[in-house]
Amino acid sequence: MALTKILITVKTYPSISSKYEELVCTAGFREDGTWIRIYPVQFRKRLYEEQYKKYDWIEIDLVKNESDFRP
Repeated sequence: MALTKILITVKTYPSISSKYEELVCTAGFREDGTWIRIYPVQFRKRLYEEQYKKYDWIEIDLVKNESDFRP
């Protein structure tokens, strides 16, 4: 996928994962108003400048997980 601009509206508390270490489930809206879920995010491993808050607009390069049946 191309670089996508997203308004963050959901950000969960970090949870432990055996596969990814620590994860944060994040979701929001694209500029066209469609809903998108971003997972997994290793939030605390991101540089401070790359960490985002709820209601921040972010630009991110997304890759669809083909094994996930959800849109």
